[in-house]
Amino acid sequence: MIIIRLAVPREEQSAASDVGALLRVHFTPDDRIEHLWARPTSGGVDLAFFLLADNEAEALLVARAVCQRAIERTPRLARWRLPDS
Repeated sequence: MIIIRLAVPREEQSAASDVGALLRVHFTPDDRIEHLWARPTSGGVDLAFFLLADNEAEALLVARAVCQRAIERTPRLARWRLPDS
C-alpha cells in the first residue's frame, strides 16, 4: 500500500470527490494496481494505492506515475500537483 496526497487548488476542491474514477481511467495492466481508495481532505486528496510490487520504492514509482499520467491527460486535473513537483 502506498499513500500519496495530491494538492488541489482551493477553487477546485469540490471536484476532489470523484478523483478515484478520474485516476482509474489511466491504470494499465502493467501498473498492477488492485484497488484505489481516495478521500478528499483540506487542500488535497489522500490516495491509497493497493498494488503488487517487488518493493516499496517500485510501488511508489508506479503510484506517482499513474497520478502524473492522470494530471497530464485529464484537463480537469491540470492544476493539481503531486508532492515535490
